Amino acid sequence: MKKVAVVGIGNTLAGDDGVGIEIVGWLREKWSAHPAVALELLEGDLFMVAEWLPMAARFLFVDAVAGETRGQNVILRDCPRGFASSFHQSDIGAVMKTLQALDLVQPFPEWEIWGTTILPPGELRFGLSPEVRSAALELAADLDRHLTAIVSGD
Repeated sequence: MKKVAVVGIGNTLAGDDGVGIEIVGWLREKWSAHPAVALELLEGDLFMVAEWLPMAARFLFVDAVAGETRGQNVILRDCPRGFASSFHQSDIGAVMKTLQALDLVQPFPEWEIWGTTILPPGELRFGLSPEVRSAALELAADLDRHLTAIVSGD
């Protein structure tokens, strides 16, 4: 079992909604070979995460989060909803609460959402807006420091 799984969520065809996918892509260079860290992408059915629950003691979901302005970073812990503007069937917060209620694994992994605020996607396009890209780079650096602390036992 890994100490932590970092899961990027999003749709890269919807611009800023792909921020979670982008951030995990950036983290791959440093963390993909580390034995305590799993890096995954979740671009479709969020309930696919059920298959990964036994993989790690802790999950860090990286996703776009609906906001009034682009480019604010947030960490949501044990939230009933991820508040994401989502093309998915649900949000990861609701999915994790449902999976926990189903008692699929014991103990159920700790989890939190690391997000960057976006405005609702208005068109299909690739790439992040400048505001979201800037915030995403900061969030990636914060996640890198957090992963370092996790794997070192802090």
